[in-house]
Amino acid sequence: MSKTATAKKTEKQEGGAKITTVKSEFTLTFTEDILGSWPSREDILTRFISSKAPAEWLADEERESLPEDAVANRTVFPRDENGLHLFNFHVKGLLKEAGNTLKQQLKIKNLRSKIDNYVFIHPRKIYITRDGKPVTEPDDVFERPLRAQTMQGPRVALTASERVKAPAEITFTVELVENDEIAMDTIHTLLDFGRLKGMGQWRNGGYGSFTWKEKEKEKEKENNS
Repeated sequence: MSKTATAKKTEKQEGGAKITTVKSEFTLTFTEDILGSWPSREDILTRFISSKAPAEWLADEERESLPEDAVANRTVFPRDENGLHLFNFHVKGLLKEAGNTLKQQLKIKNLRSKIDNYVFIHPRKIYITRDGKPVTEPDDVFERPLRAQTMQGPRVALTASERVKAPAEITFTVELVENDEIAMDTIHTLLDFGRLKGMGQWRNGGYGSFTWKEKEKEKEKENNS
């Protein structure tokens, strides 16, 4: 496994000071089916997700990503006329979850918070592709029971998620503000954890596992083990 990166550096002029960032493009190839994690009902989406959007137009964009027909107890993929996609905060959430788990191993205090401040994912919409073409519809709907222990005893409910079957891919760019604690090698380690944990709905069940590949200026580095 190669962990050496010489990603492209850029400088931005902000208020007289230069901000140096490092950019690298990554492709995740899903080796297991990925399940949609987006609520299909607008009221639930608005209450728990869109209400946290930093701007109203972003909240509108998120609400517009819902399918036309809402189905109770079903999670879906965001979508538009170009196909199914994830949002950039889904990938950032993956990195933050990994950072919170690995903060002691990496010996970086408050790693989750530092990912929030130093790591940025582009573009906002990250389209799911297969064989180089956008995936426009889920392959099927996967149903499963949910078991919970309540005050009234054990309960079982049926839930469902849209599914995109493996293999499928997403490609995105990580932009990292240069700092003394997080480097692109840190992102590699976080993706290694994500490779084990997966992303999307029911990742604890093994769904959404992936391999990752980093594309630099003129060469590619792979991590598929």
